[in-house]
Amino acid sequence: MLRIHFTSEDLRNVTVAESADPLWDVLLSLHSLQERDDSLVFGEWRRRTRAALPASVRLLTELARPWGYSPDFLTPGRGEADFGTQLDRVLSTPRDALRADMASLAAEAPPTPWTRALAEAKAPALGTLGAAITAYHRVALAPYQERMRAHADADRDRRARDMLSGGVDRLLAELHPRARWEAPVLHLPVYAEQDLYLDGRGLVLVPSLFLRIQPITLLDAERPPVLVYPLQPQLGWLSPGLPAEGTGAGDPAPLVALVGRTRAVILEAAVTPGTTTEIAARARVALPVVSRHASVLRAAGLLETRRAGQSVRHHVTGLGMALLNGRLPG
Repeated sequence: MLRIHFTSEDLRNVTVAESADPLWDVLLSLHSLQERDDSLVFGEWRRRTRAALPASVRLLTELARPWGYSPDFLTPGRGEADFGTQLDRVLSTPRDALRADMASLAAEAPPTPWTRALAEAKAPALGTLGAAITAYHRVALAPYQERMRAHADADRDRRARDMLSGGVDRLLAELHPRARWEAPVLHLPVYAEQDLYLDGRGLVLVPSLFLRIQPITLLDAERPPVLVYPLQPQLGWLSPGLPAEGTGAGDPAPLVALVGRTRAVILEAAVTPGTTTEIAARARVALPVVSRHASVLRAAGLLETRRAGQSVRHHVTGLGMALLNGRLPG
């Protein structure tokens, strides 16, 4: 469990990044590229990316394994700068910080000649890192920037509505289906126990399409506080002409064949929690139809409905997410 401790000053300085962060997306997409889960969502992207990547980028997996620790210096930003600026920050990481991060990595994975040289900030090793990240970004992320930005924009609009209707309390409580806001502490499901004390520094919330299931933050609590949270892309999000999240559902054939098109788009629209009216708008389905199919999905354990004030809010359960992502829960 991750516990983020806020002061009154921190609550006045919670912001949502204007876009996803390019270096966080490099790291998290590298994790995804090495996995097989979520094949309905990322299978096509993985196939395209693996086929096009040059061999020189493979060494990045020595830093970005799909489990355990990845060095904090790889993700210096909080969604406020472009790829080139962020990469310059990575390559100019202070030697002490670089050595400390690489020591944390070495505690989990045996160092290689290249990672040892990187820990010493050797110029050739840093040059190799910069070239590999650049090549990876060009192949794996740059071709999809427009669609990724559309998803992030739709999510940011939704977070703005949360702020307008319920203030920062609602923004934090609705950040993740399993988030628990018990002022002044935000509880989030993660695999390790971690406490982050903001101490008046505020918090920047950064979305990422490539983060799956649970939010993530930096291990080093002295760095500027950031919380990266998962966006849920539509199935087939790489397909040309597919509308972004919140602008109308796509037609994911495998899921449609199993539960029917209407229930599929309703289930997908409820990945981001919403009222019946909001789900209907996202799925472009009539309100009574959403209510009827939501009852069926709820009875099947795929959808959960909770009362929030005068309205009810629906969100996908773990079982429903497993169906969307093409893997079993747990």
